[in-house]
Amino acid sequence: MKDRTGMLRIVALLLAIGVAGVADIQVVASVSPAKAEAEYFPTQQDFVGKWKLTGATSRPPRDMRTAPAAQQEADATLFQETVTTFYSAFDYLEITADGRYNFHQPGDPSGSCVWCGTWSFDKSSLWLKLDTAPRLDIYAKNGDIQMTYTAEPDKKSKYTWLVFGWTKME
Repeated sequence: MKDRTGMLRIVALLLAIGVAGVADIQVVASVSPAKAEAEYFPTQQDFVGKWKLTGATSRPPRDMRTAPAAQQEADATLFQETVTTFYSAFDYLEITADGRYNFHQPGDPSGSCVWCGTWSFDKSSLWLKLDTAPRLDIYAKNGDIQMTYTAEPDKKSKYTWLVFGWTKME
């Protein structure tokens, strides 16, 4: 009997310590496989509309195996500024449901094609059909577009450093 009482005291002490320790830990709820599959994946229709450039940055390409050299970062930053100036010359990017896109310049009629082309949709991303293969992604319902580049003309590394943010115009 004496052994049981001692053991119960030890169990009670360990339980009290465990409860006190758990009180400081943030609870992470498990997610069912059905809920995980219900995560948001954009459709073609989510990209349709008029989009305004709202931001730009440069970052090393994801497949870069070594740390970028200072000169690579400087070149990418300069190129980012150049391309941002180019995109800033447009009023907005229009993506239509019939598979076309058009970058509109200020003062141009709505239907005029300044810099336009066609797009395709694959793996929850919209792809502009250009040599640089810009990829447009939306990460949340009613969210902004993030534009990144996956291909480069002339095998230059600067395009893969570019990231642009676009916000849907009302």
